[in-house]
Amino acid sequence: MIAEKPSVAAELAKVLGADRKGNGFYTGKGCCVTWCVGHLVESVMPEAYDPRYEKWRIHDLPILPDQWKYEVTGSTKGQFDIVKSLMDRQEVDELVCATDAGREGELIFRLVYMQAGCEKPFRRLWISSMENKAIKDGFANLRAGSDYDRLYDAAVSRMQADWLVGINFSRLFSCMSDQPQNVGRVQTPTINLIVERQRAIDNFDAKPYYVLTAACTHDGVDFSVTRRVESEAESAALLEKCRGRDGIAAQIQKTKMKENPPALYDLTTLQREANKMLGLSAQQTLDATQNLYEKKLVTYPRTDSRYLTADMKGSTEQLIRSLLTAPWLDPKTKETYDPERAGTDRLINDKKVTDHHAIIPTVESLKASDRLPVNEANILRMIAYKLLTAAYIPHEYVKTELTVEIEGEEFKTTGRMVTEAGFKEVAAQLAPLLVKPQKKEGKGKGKGRGAKEEKEDTLLPALAEGDVLHQPDLSSEKKETKPPKPYTEDTLLSAMENAMKTLEDEDLKKEVAGAGLGTPATRAGIIERIIKTGFIQRKGKNLLPTEKAYRIVDIVPEKVKSAVLTAEWEQKLEQIYRGQASRDEFMEGIRAFVTELVDSYKENFAENGKEIIGICPRCGRRIFEGRTNYYCEADRGVCDFVIWKDEKFFVSKKKPLTKPMVKALLQRGRIRCVNLYSERTGGTYEAYVRMVDTGQYVNFRLEFPERRRG
Repeated sequence: MIAEKPSVAAELAKVLGADRKGNGFYTGKGCCVTWCVGHLVESVMPEAYDPRYEKWRIHDLPILPDQWKYEVTGSTKGQFDIVKSLMDRQEVDELVCATDAGREGELIFRLVYMQAGCEKPFRRLWISSMENKAIKDGFANLRAGSDYDRLYDAAVSRMQADWLVGINFSRLFSCMSDQPQNVGRVQTPTINLIVERQRAIDNFDAKPYYVLTAACTHDGVDFSVTRRVESEAESAALLEKCRGRDGIAAQIQKTKMKENPPALYDLTTLQREANKMLGLSAQQTLDATQNLYEKKLVTYPRTDSRYLTADMKGSTEQLIRSLLTAPWLDPKTKETYDPERAGTDRLINDKKVTDHHAIIPTVESLKASDRLPVNEANILRMIAYKLLTAAYIPHEYVKTELTVEIEGEEFKTTGRMVTEAGFKEVAAQLAPLLVKPQKKEGKGKGKGRGAKEEKEDTLLPALAEGDVLHQPDLSSEKKETKPPKPYTEDTLLSAMENAMKTLEDEDLKKEVAGAGLGTPATRAGIIERIIKTGFIQRKGKNLLPTEKAYRIVDIVPEKVKSAVLTAEWEQKLEQIYRGQASRDEFMEGIRAFVTELVDSYKENFAENGKEIIGICPRCGRRIFEGRTNYYCEADRGVCDFVIWKDEKFFVSKKKPLTKPMVKALLQRGRIRCVNLYSERTGGTYEAYVRMVDTGQYVNFRLEFPERRRG
């Protein structure tokens, strides 16, 4: 039996009675339990296919292996050797794949199985909880290994697609820019999201607007009504028109509102809320939840479902009752929560559960130690309260929309009167439980970060239409439109999950509905990777791009940084798993995409790897870029055409001569330049610059377009 981690192997061994510990395994009662340490086997680097790939040359691309090769990870070779030796034992006649029940877990086992050259039959343990009962039920219902062949197909396709894109495009754009570039199938579009957001912030043009407030009093109750206008003149005119005049309650509209509780947690939603409430990174949340899973306190974390299955209805109802006895709940919850008013029908949806149901606490969580690490204790409480609130009754209130007219001008406000607190009363009891641990970790300031309160509507007096409001006090406040906010891990996870919802093409949006950047299991790792590799930096809770991020986004084409293409691939991988798409066709498409893009750039590069800047106007040979100039490839004396980077003509006009300008000059003979410096006036002007080749020298002259005569 092969688990993914030592801690999981230990729990499985305990349940199976394999109580004798060896070097890297447990044995007992006719079985042997061992483990991987993450990925024991990985794809080889390009030079393992051909030594010439040790040097990065654009004309060696694309690199497309015919037969994929793998190797044992150097740091974990010892454990691989142990696993292989156990597989090879004569008394071992069958294997059980007990790695995590998901795409990556399947890949970890299969690569080890193949690298070890094992051909013994194997079955699959597929469980969503590490509780003893769940483990025993899982072993009583082992599935044939072949039932998960399509899951492996999807997993290995993902790995190979990432290799083809990462290796080829990293080398391509590194060669083109003469700087190391790290391109990834998912990470580059994610970086692009953050860069685009920062550029939107930097380029935001704030526009002023004015909020007029009329402070009113009726029956001893103070309240305000407001109106927004776009110009100072309109604001001043309204103040003059309405100041000192009575108002009238012109329209009062009351609507009964009902708000249902949100669904249970999937991993992405849990990560988002933990970031918002606790300031935890996506990886910290995943690590804490994985630890809780291995301690049997919550169900499997790497899920994309927010629902439970019908067969869980009875056990979930019992779990809700049992949770109310947990010592780590707020005493108010135990007093106010009425399990008779809770219902599980809203939590059940078999059609929205694929491999794993939503994350919920287990019965074992009732005995959770009060010495749990702070993050784990907080996450456990969040998961428990999410179950309690998701099953509880709706929040109900009466919404009042009030329009006050002053001299015919409308001012408005909204009020609400809660008629049934419902699930929100329970949800509010979570925040105080999270405050104390945050202070202990030094992450909280004042109120806990989970204490983000709803914006309260105005408390309104009892009014009837036609009631007069005596001379409201009018004021005007100038405000400005706000730029978009930088991404936090909360909002970035949402953008990655919903990358397709911003598409304008409705047909394409339908095609890729449900697809996103990465999966719930991989998004945290992607965010951590782009931070560790220097593309993104954390500043408080905000994620900001570095210069390295701008460089990679500016050099790669839209296809590579597009969230659409990546999400389409992710959807194809899911279809491979579901048997709705062919692995061979998917990989052929990836190979074709990589080849087409690489070839489109290779056309502009010579055999020596140098970029072809243009064609020499003097002899027709190729122009290359040197350290200080752009030169003809012909031997000296044959053709001495050269354009110097510090050409005096451009230096005198304080206009740097860039590569795109040189390309345009070689192609068209002249370019249009703006912001040319005038030594005579000290100002700048605009003109055409024409390149004139005398056969011995390259000169430049100004040309001014003829002005139209009116």
